[in-house]
Amino acid sequence: MTSAPAHHPLTWRDAALGRTMASSTAIALGNFDGVHLGHRRILEALRARAQADGLEPVALTFEPHPRQFLFPDARTSLLTSPREKAALLAELGITVVTLTFDADLAALTAEEFANDVLIGRLRGACFFLGSNHRFGKGARGDATLLRTLLGAHTEGSEVVLEVPPAFESGELVSSSAIRHHLKNGNVARANTLLGCPYALRGTVGPGDGRGRQLGFPTANLRIEDVRKILPFGVFGGQVTLDGVRHSAVANIGMRPTFKEGTPEPLVEIHLPDWSGDLYGQPLDFELLQFLRPEQHFDGIESLKRQITLDVETWKKVAI
Repeated sequence: MTSAPAHHPLTWRDAALGRTMASSTAIALGNFDGVHLGHRRILEALRARAQADGLEPVALTFEPHPRQFLFPDARTSLLTSPREKAALLAELGITVVTLTFDADLAALTAEEFANDVLIGRLRGACFFLGSNHRFGKGARGDATLLRTLLGAHTEGSEVVLEVPPAFESGELVSSSAIRHHLKNGNVARANTLLGCPYALRGTVGPGDGRGRQLGFPTANLRIEDVRKILPFGVFGGQVTLDGVRHSAVANIGMRPTFKEGTPEPLVEIHLPDWSGDLYGQPLDFELLQFLRPEQHFDGIESLKRQITLDVETWKKVAI
């Protein structure tokens, strides 16, 4: 039985001090946030070439996201946490190498990054990247530059491959498009472009008992990575507990009906057909359908009627 693909977290200093991969590699470059259908096209091509040439397939990614490091005051919205991304890539049979994106790495020229990291330390023999991918200081590195640099290192078949963008029903598949759909409540479309349901993962934490007082006890999910996108509204979905999937309805937002509100968004998940204590347990909620926007209600009774309707609506759809 073969072992699971490895995940190698490296800093630039690690690579500079001589840590290398054990064998020659085929490398896909990118941030791979979401590991969506467009990413999967690149990764499938990578895996096929690696298998044909006897290379180790590697996805080279970064933490934090370069945009987060370069623009720290801008809000970062991730589709996948580092752990989620690594797991999705490993499921595809890809070894994950994560470089810490810091000042040293940001200062490397495209030539230095290609020669020292990609070729020297990671032993890259061929490379896959999207047509708009750039690397190195000032984003000067691209497929053309990589081909020029590799001319002195390789011969024979093409070693730098630009994978064309993927389209789904005429729409370009991109992390930006998926973020847009999520923020606008179009969960079904976001999931189509992702190739799997968008999920919020974390641990159930203490709440104020408001849901139980209303007759709809909720699990208050503490998200494992606060950079994840939180689309506001009421959503139907599924929760996985001990390997068993349960229908669930979640409210994500600021609870505008209550005067005190909340300083930060809350993820409150109600499981209509399950009861028990979830406090302290890990929990995954998959968003499957947008039911309605979060809204203010004039009183508790009108809120309870609406929650009842939300649950009934999702039960009919989920059957």
